[in-house]
Amino acid sequence: MVASVDSRVVKRYAGAIFELAQKHGDLDQTSAGLRTVRDAFKNSPQLMVALLHPRVSPAKKEGILRRLFGSQFKSEVLHLLLLMVRKDRTAQIPYIAAEFDRLLQLHRKQADGEVISAVPLNDTQTNLLVQQLHDITGFKVNLQKQVNPSLLGGLVVRVGDHMIDNSVANKLNLLKERFKQVKVV
Repeated sequence: MVASVDSRVVKRYAGAIFELAQKHGDLDQTSAGLRTVRDAFKNSPQLMVALLHPRVSPAKKEGILRRLFGSQFKSEVLHLLLLMVRKDRTAQIPYIAAEFDRLLQLHRKQADGEVISAVPLNDTQTNLLVQQLHDITGFKVNLQKQVNPSLLGGLVVRVGDHMIDNSVANKLNLLKERFKQVKVV
């Protein structure tokens, strides 16, 4: 009963609802509605089983969605859910919600990032790093901090699909690899 993710479908529907929400000035409300649905799917395996079960009719699935979400948010979100049921693409809904959030972040020039350091960063260091990341990417980076003493020093920074590994551990590994390639005469 596990359905595969069809990225073309996800991007097409997320893009369409994004354009609709943008046109109506409802980006935040639509995002909140999709997040509510995604969380409900994540936190209620029974809901996903019912919505994906082939013996549950589309009409019953639509009824479940109307009862759960009908009055909670904008009609565009409910219409999307009902359309996904009718097209037998219910399993794509959580991925559409995630893609919508990605589009919203791009629209707002925001990105999620992560910094891993050998020791905790103070607020001044964190703010300086966020500013430098903004200067490099052009995006306001929402930075999550982690500490990993095995780095020995330096930082590992990830923003989206990009990673900068400026840790002492990485530099030592690179140096070790260079020494392996050196031929002694």
